[in-house]
Amino acid sequence: MLIAFRLRFKRPATGFRRRSFLFGAAALAAAFAVPSAIPQTSSRPFDAAAPRASAYRAVAVLRAEMPAAARQIDRLIAQAEVVTADERTAPLWEQTPGRVETSWLRVLATAHSSVAELRARGRASAGRWLEIAPKIAADMRRANEEANEAGVGRREYSAVKQANLKWDLAQHFAHAGAYDRAIREAETARTFNSVIHSSFEALHSRFSEARNLQLWKRMAAETIARSRVEGSTALIIDKLNRKLHIYAGGNRIASFDAEIGAKGLKQKLHAGDQATPEGRYRVTEARGPGRTKFYKALLLDYPNSADRARYAWGKKTGQVPLRAGIGSLIEIHGDGGQGRDWTDGCVALTDRDMDRVFARARVGMPVTIVGTF
Repeated sequence: MLIAFRLRFKRPATGFRRRSFLFGAAALAAAFAVPSAIPQTSSRPFDAAAPRASAYRAVAVLRAEMPAAARQIDRLIAQAEVVTADERTAPLWEQTPGRVETSWLRVLATAHSSVAELRARGRASAGRWLEIAPKIAADMRRANEEANEAGVGRREYSAVKQANLKWDLAQHFAHAGAYDRAIREAETARTFNSVIHSSFEALHSRFSEARNLQLWKRMAAETIARSRVEGSTALIIDKLNRKLHIYAGGNRIASFDAEIGAKGLKQKLHAGDQATPEGRYRVTEARGPGRTKFYKALLLDYPNSADRARYAWGKKTGQVPLRAGIGSLIEIHGDGGQGRDWTDGCVALTDRDMDRVFARARVGMPVTIVGTF
């Protein structure tokens, strides 16, 4: 009976061991089969060195002209570096095929499109520079001429210096191929030029006003008529055209180039304003060599009654500084020919022309100074 019992339970035990062995073998085979089942894009890991170098070159090119694009590429590079590190350190079965390549391709695509945009901008800027450069060069010449006009002040002198500095920078950047910066500097130069143009136009506006023109023409006509009636010599000075005319017996017999005050186109109000007065005057003294530091000189009777009335009005309205006097010693003198307006309010001729004027001068000779006529 005992033998029968052992025989009864012997087969099931043997079958269990056989099934356990078969299951273990199958599991082991499956474990070894898992790695080969993971899809592989390449037998070698992706090398990010080349795309990394290309991306950094693009950033260097874009940094100055397209800083936002450069920052975006920097962010994409940082993200790609994180992905690359994650994929290299992750277990094989947790890696995502193509993830590293995709992140770097995104970097390269963004860099390529940004650099292409920069080059397109460069071509457009080069064309724009070629279009505006001649115009601004002409505007610079005009501004420099206007800044030397008699009556232009310190604000305008400062503006023309800044305009010249910006224009020099613009040409430097254009020569280096940085046309965007060249255009910006050139436009800034043109902005400074506008300050000079506005001042110049304001200064010259009085020479086109009908009331002033009528007054000046009447003054000149009366002087010429008196010269004709008296058979005398008279001088008429045209400030705008920088001319001194000699009339004898009502006829113009000579004209000379003249230089006026450093702010001579303005009407003189007070001492030190460097403006040349306008009005009817007479010669009070003829000073030969040794009696003036300007070769020869004809002293005028400035200020006359009209000048004093104008000075008083300027004091009342605040146009004349509190401590400023009315001024004196307005002359027609030599030492001219400097090619600029430089006096403190006098009228300067070359020494040779001064000789011719001085030869006809006499005390009491009328001298009329007008804006233009």
